[in-house]
Amino acid sequence: MSQVAIGTPAPLFELKTADGQSHGLSEALERGTVVLVFYKASCPTCQFTFPFIQQIYSKIGGSAGWTFWGISQDEPEETSAFARQHGITFDLLIDEYPYSVSSAYGLHNVPAIFMVQGDGTITLSEFGFSKSVLNCIAGYSVFAPNDGLPATRPG
Repeated sequence: MSQVAIGTPAPLFELKTADGQSHGLSEALERGTVVLVFYKASCPTCQFTFPFIQQIYSKIGGSAGWTFWGISQDEPEETSAFARQHGITFDLLIDEYPYSVSSAYGLHNVPAIFMVQGDGTITLSEFGFSKSVLNCIAGYSVFAPNDGLPATRPG
């Protein structure tokens, strides 16, 4: 199975945060677009990518009316430590072993990024670090010209 493709319905799920607060995708979609970023704390590309995701969320998260969720493949303690280490202020949900939500989305690599429109359709499906994908989510250029960062980085 490959990663869920653009144009297909997003698999619905309900997951909890490290402190036990439950969040369901169907309820979030009622409010509008949802950005999902699947990750594992030990993944170097995830560690590289998440500060940029946080930067985008800080700038447009509330004003765009979007929901941003990190989907962690880690234990609650490690998820909380990752949030503190990277200054993450959006909700991180935990996909517990055997990672049923990650499997439903067909993941083989992290980070994996999905944009789901309010009607439940996936309009962005990507993995790894990608400047163009992050710029697409943001709606503006997140990166300075000649910033020395790679255009992409596999997960």
